[in-house]
Amino acid sequence: MWFHRKKIDDEQWEVLNKEVMRLTREEKLEEALAQGTELFELGKKCFGEKHGNTATALNNLGIIHTLRKDFDEAESCLLAALQISEKVSGRISSAVAIVNMNLARLYTFKAQMINDTLAACKEQRT
Repeated sequence: MWFHRKKIDDEQWEVLNKEVMRLTREEKLEEALAQGTELFELGKKCFGEKHGNTATALNNLGIIHTLRKDFDEAESCLLAALQISEKVSGRISSAVAIVNMNLARLYTFKAQMINDTLAACKEQRT
């Protein structure tokens, strides 16, 4: 949808990012994933791989993958977002805190899934 764009500024990027976040909130996860991936690629092209907007796009992809229960991909996106955010904003920043909170959510969901699986196995044995 957005790939036809060659260059965007911060304001245009923010509008596109808000659309990805809206789709995520509305749990239109396939559409959010497609547009979020395009936004990430566009961010890399326009701002570079080590830019705050690129980190934000990765963070949002991490959230989308978490909601899709694609935990390995979510972790990969969030860890990459964390690395960029720390370089761009410093280790003590709101950007780093946000990514860390999303990593914590991911690990909480992942632990809950493991616990549920173990409980189901235990019930089957009894």
